Amino acid sequence: MTDRAKGLLLGFVASALWASVFVAGRYVTAGRGVDPILTATVRFSVGAAGAVVYLLVTGRWSRLTRAAEALWPLAGLGAVGIFGMGMLVFISTSLTSSINGALILNANAIFIAVFALFIGERVPVIRAVGLLLGLAGCAIIVTGVAPPQPLPVANNVLGSLAAVGGAVCWAAYTVWGKRYVRVYGGLEAATITLIAGAVMLIVVSLARGVNLSLGLPEGLALVYLGIFPTAIAMLVWYQALDLVDANVLGPTQYVAPPLATMLGWLMLREPLSWTFVAGAVIIIIAVYLATRPARRTER
Repeated sequence: MTDRAKGLLLGFVASALWASVFVAGRYVTAGRGVDPILTATVRFSVGAAGAVVYLLVTGRWSRLTRAAEALWPLAGLGAVGIFGMGMLVFISTSLTSSINGALILNANAIFIAVFALFIGERVPVIRAVGLLLGLAGCAIIVTGVAPPQPLPVANNVLGSLAAVGGAVCWAAYTVWGKRYVRVYGGLEAATITLIAGAVMLIVVSLARGVNLSLGLPEGLALVYLGIFPTAIAMLVWYQALDLVDANVLGPTQYVAPPLATMLGWLMLREPLSWTFVAGAVIIIIAVYLATRPARRTER
């Protein structure tokens, strides 16, 4: 198997694991009544611990300590991309269907293109059209009415808006984190942001006095969230980046929304509404327009 094929395979594996976050999160928060903040706390605490262990085992601890030179900027990124995004994702899963949250959050490429404007990148007209279409697609899903389902939707508008907030946080984390990834390495920088975000989540959970008593089903689901779509997915993703360029690897993330939709339908019996289908089609077109390589005339 060539390095390119291996890198793409690893990218698809990471994206597939990320797709399961919304179904598992919906089961834990809406199905088992676990506090969304506690869910995010356990997920990223386990994920941070797994990343640290990996760096120790692979002899990359010195690189991690070097990345600690940028502790405060990376902690700020952790506040946005781990703390903020983590809370909003599971607030979303507690309020609306997993398929709505998964589609909106994975439309973060649209918001990445918006934030690129703030760091001086020029956006061609066709990409600007994609941005506007993407916002329209998100609006259709946010304002739509979710159909009846086994896990009733508590508040589709607030849940979808929380997913939008999570997408914005992840986009900001991605855009402003680029410089630190280039200097210190992706895995090392991401590990520090994971640790910082996890510490913030722990503080908030303790301050809120959340109920820490968990049964076996929800406990196993939380451990799954921490190990597979967090620690393992992150490690697999950065291993893939060592084999192929980011612009080649990036589109593998587009498998997450349809896979999350299939998992939501199979495991949670979540039906599709016409507003979801319409919004999904518009968002898919928008992501393509917003991320397509610019032609010479557009540059």
